[in-house]
Amino acid sequence: MAQISRKEQAVATREKLLDTAKNLFAEMGYHGTPVRAITRQIQKGDGILYHYFPGGKQEIMSVLLRESFEHRVLEIKQLTHEKIEHLPLREALLVIMKKIYELFLDDLDLMRILFRENDLLDLEEAKQLSVMVSERVESIADVLRRRHAKGEIRFMNFTLAARQLLSMWMQYIFSSIIGIKVLPEPDVSAYLEEMVDFTVSLWQPFDGEIIS
Repeated sequence: MAQISRKEQAVATREKLLDTAKNLFAEMGYHGTPVRAITRQIQKGDGILYHYFPGGKQEIMSVLLRESFEHRVLEIKQLTHEKIEHLPLREALLVIMKKIYELFLDDLDLMRILFRENDLLDLEEAKQLSVMVSERVESIADVLRRRHAKGEIRFMNFTLAARQLLSMWMQYIFSSIIGIKVLPEPDVSAYLEEMVDFTVSLWQPFDGEIIS
């Protein structure tokens, strides 16, 4: 029982260090946050941080980003074809875009740190982020290919169409993260529906076009 208790305490301490560091990085910046500020916040000596994270602040930042990426990839992969295939294209795209919005903004502090301290990304973390975005583009493109096969939309460059749709949505997400209003629509649901409706209208078959 005592061994389990020590293990649980270790997990709790690690999580507390990560949460405290994230909050301070968001408030003071990565470079403006000394190790001592993190350990004082949880009323521990400096050695506790290096016990759990031998690489210091850089390792904490890497862990925060890596675990965040892993969480987002897992969440989005659970949005399987079976969950959206039966929906009309408009509704399927709304579900996908809402999920992407939630995944980027469910931890606004971490996203703001990522944007502000992007120079801290190592090659592996940058690759993870790039792969995550590329996979989302191809996932949407696959949806469009299947909808074309069903005769719902015309033939096009489906990857480019998916990239255009995702880019429009990411513009809104990024504006929320950095706090700079780049779009006039204050209602996220209204903007999302307007964006999807406009985009889907561009994908409709031309008059007289035969979809094979």
